[in-house]
Amino acid sequence: MSAEARWEIGGLELIILQTSDAFRYSGMLRETSRTAIEYARRHGFAYESFIGIKRGQIGAHAAFNRILMLDELVDRGFRGWALYMDADAYVKDLSFDLRAYLADKAQYSAIMATIPGETIAWHINSGVLFFNLEHPMGIALVKEWKRRFMSVSDDELGRVQSVWDGVNDQTMLYESLDRNIELRENVLFVEPQLFNHHEGRFIRQLLNSLDGNIDSRTAKIAIAVATVLNETKGETDVVDSLYRIILNRPADAGSSGYADLINAKGMADGIPEVVKYLLDSEEYASRVRSQ
Repeated sequence: MSAEARWEIGGLELIILQTSDAFRYSGMLRETSRTAIEYARRHGFAYESFIGIKRGQIGAHAAFNRILMLDELVDRGFRGWALYMDADAYVKDLSFDLRAYLADKAQYSAIMATIPGETIAWHINSGVLFFNLEHPMGIALVKEWKRRFMSVSDDELGRVQSVWDGVNDQTMLYESLDRNIELRENVLFVEPQLFNHHEGRFIRQLLNSLDGNIDSRTAKIAIAVATVLNETKGETDVVDSLYRIILNRPADAGSSGYADLINAKGMADGIPEVVKYLLDSEEYASRVRSQ
């Protein structure tokens, strides 16, 4: 069936992909995946995640998993839309009509958000991406992205210690687009406020640039996810969640003061204050030193 015919009958095959390493970002993925899975369940989409490292040795190399996951989809014969979401991205609006949004976009090979303030449209953030794997240029872009990754030798990859190093997935995708007009002319570049922003209407992403502390960021995401899923928690439950995320243990009797603080100041003001107290504690400092 042609793309045009399939869209005319309103069909949409879509899969949501997420990934992380097994340690640093896995707690964050456990939280954000709950919204992605619930969204997929409500709208009849598929969901897949991978925890670990597909190629490489250290946690930072998990950032390249997205490339190989997309390529594996192509090789499996999947010919629909693939929505990739980073571990720090969660679905804010579970009722968002993605079928309606994509209904007039079958001619595009991918949809990507331009980084705010950038004058080059294809200077994008790779944290949330749509690939149309029914479009030949969508497949070609995935293959070119993988080619660039696989051209990095094992020795060179071994020297990559951070997702911010020169060898990274986002730069490889940018170069794939920058150096091939045919690949980029089929991509729809959009503003990030819909799905690639910390205040995104559909998908929100709490970037490292907004909070460089992984535990603090995970705690903020956990609270946001609970709100999206309408999980009403009392102050004691919230404090226990923060203890488990930041101190890696349940709250004890001595934590009751934090519950009282949240009760007095409200969730919006109280939770950030408790997070700060926990991050400033000697117990947290000791935990960080031992890692």
